[in-house]
Amino acid sequence: MGSAAGPLRTCAYLSAMAASSACAAFFEHGAHTDGPHPPALFMAGGAVPLATAAPLARALPKTAPGTGRR
Repeated sequence: MGSAAGPLRTCAYLSAMAASSACAAFFEHGAHTDGPHPPALFMAGGAVPLATAAPLARALPKTAPGTGRR
């Protein structure tokens, strides 16, 4: 469990940097009433492939090939 802490923290830092960059790009001229719409569309565009892939992932085999283990 301790060996996963490093990559987990690295991914958290990279995600935070990506989120702050996205906020800076979308709200370049300040936050206004119409401001949340472009980021919402961007996130919906990312959510659709993930929502589509989730049922497909359940159809994958549950055991590793050649090992018989889960």
